[in-house]
Amino acid sequence: MDLPVIDPPIFPRWIWMEEIVYSHIMIATLITAFMVVAPVYEYVGYRRKDPRFDRLARSLIWFSLILFSPGAALGTGIPMWIMGTYPEFWSRWANLFFWPLIAQFFFFLGEVIFLFFFYYLAWDYLRDRKRLHIFFGCVAAAFGLAVQFVWDGVGGYMLTPTVDLPRVNEPVAWSAQAFFNPSLPFLFTHRFFGNISYAMLLVGGVFALKYVRAADPGEKAYFGFVSNLTFAVGFAAFFAMPFIGWGYAQVVRDHAPVAFRAIMGGHVSVHFGVKMGFVAFMAAVAAAYLCARYRSRAVRGAVTAGLAGLYPLFLWHPPLSWFPGGKAAWLPWVTALLGGFLLFLWLGTGRWDTGRKGWSWALLAAGIAAFSAVLIGGFVRERSKSPDTVYRQIEKPEATDFERGRFLLHERCLVCHATPAELAHPRAASWEERLAVERARPGAELTDREVELLLRYFERARP
Repeated sequence: MDLPVIDPPIFPRWIWMEEIVYSHIMIATLITAFMVVAPVYEYVGYRRKDPRFDRLARSLIWFSLILFSPGAALGTGIPMWIMGTYPEFWSRWANLFFWPLIAQFFFFLGEVIFLFFFYYLAWDYLRDRKRLHIFFGCVAAAFGLAVQFVWDGVGGYMLTPTVDLPRVNEPVAWSAQAFFNPSLPFLFTHRFFGNISYAMLLVGGVFALKYVRAADPGEKAYFGFVSNLTFAVGFAAFFAMPFIGWGYAQVVRDHAPVAFRAIMGGHVSVHFGVKMGFVAFMAAVAAAYLCARYRSRAVRGAVTAGLAGLYPLFLWHPPLSWFPGGKAAWLPWVTALLGGFLLFLWLGTGRWDTGRKGWSWALLAAGIAAFSAVLIGGFVRERSKSPDTVYRQIEKPEATDFERGRFLLHERCLVCHATPAELAHPRAASWEERLAVERARPGAELTDREVELLLRYFERARP
């Protein structure tokens, strides 16, 4: 069934979609993270009778309400843009997930009602009934997480679909197998900890700047306290993500191998490398700051255990193919860098003065790096399945033969050849001859159209 596809002005449709969707997602994840941690901070303050925790919780909810308007406006625009620029995808995808999308609408209403009326506006009214007030905050957070759970289910399907996408004229409305796809638990938990981590790291950096600029001693003490608290919470939440992400990578490798190869050495490997660079910068700054700030063996031991615990991931992870030589080449460098950094934490941070202004800017830079890593991570996930909108189910309208050839390379050629470099044609005069040799291999079964797409890709990408 042909549906009209609208071409937006100025930029290609995928740029419009990414800017609108990612802007909404980053706002929504900030709101959700603040809603989750605010009742926890309030409860800690209630138990310790420390008003600083209550003030912090209230300020996070106040800022969440400010973010609600632009977040909701962007969220409303997303389906409008998809309907016009990706009409077949929207018709088939919304058909498959109609009832989950309706459910998230009611979850969103519950989130707004409890967050605004029962939690924020009732803060002073329920100051003598803190347990009830904290309960309302937890209900609001639960609704927010329910909204995220729905979107992670319907979004996870786009990379790891377990049932075929229905046709436009085939009513489905709901498929449990499609919604509870293999990547859902990993995507949801990874985003849960990731939201808290980057939100608290970013907030810690902002409060660090307010600390150095505060003139009033009482305000300065408060901003110093909440900066250290939120930054430490954000860094602690980070350590769950690599292990969940490792499991997520295995699911993608098993259920979307083309996307996995695109990330591990393919066309989005550079973006993935940039993401890892941001993560490494954030972790280095956070670890050095906390060890220098507290100067405690317990803190140094906890940071060391957390960073050292990530090392097995490098042993278990598939070789990163863009590094020549595979694991044998890059693992010694990782070992030396990690060991040297841990030694530096124990011997080189004891005399640093973390009250200096430069550290405040460093904490803000670490928070921005964490924010950037989350943003690039979404781009990597979506771009890895190009030219498909839903992996192996539907192509995007602007798909090109170059992208189709690249998909075939990862799907058919890299099953036998570990890297694209192994497909060089030293014994062939041209790519036509090289592909003829590959086509003759048992089990290759390349059609004429597929050979044509691969030839166009190789001639453009590897002249």
